[in-house]
Amino acid sequence: MKTTDADAIQAVVERGREIVACGVLHGHALDAMPVINPDGWFGKTWLVEIGGSYWPLFVIVEADTMSDAIEEFSESSYGHNIHVDDADLDDYPEDDRHYDGGGRVIDLDHVMIHGREGADVPFTVVYREKPDFRLVS
Repeated sequence: MKTTDADAIQAVVERGREIVACGVLHGHALDAMPVINPDGWFGKTWLVEIGGSYWPLFVIVEADTMSDAIEEFSESSYGHNIHVDDADLDDYPEDDRHYDGGGRVIDLDHVMIHGREGADVPFTVVYREKPDFRLVS
């Protein structure tokens, strides 16, 4: 479904199902990416990549700007990936810290935002209902 099809998105959510996204990054297909806030900003989608490991985390966020996408990500259930624990604050000099809207210190060293600033749809994806995966033995 299109990211701007609010009625279709709402119907999936009302059935208690999750929306996932499919897209292409540098020629590589990305499938079943979690979507933090489907229909959250008129289908204006950004790809948030959290690296620093063998396999990055890819999440779709609807937001007006890259900064707003980081804010939405920080406030989501995935936010713990960038929040800095109080015990580690000494590792982040005050002049080098980044904060989210809630005043939490966030670490953006391994964060990449993919999308074209100023575009109607910064990172093109297609939404769909998350499929049921059942392992059969």
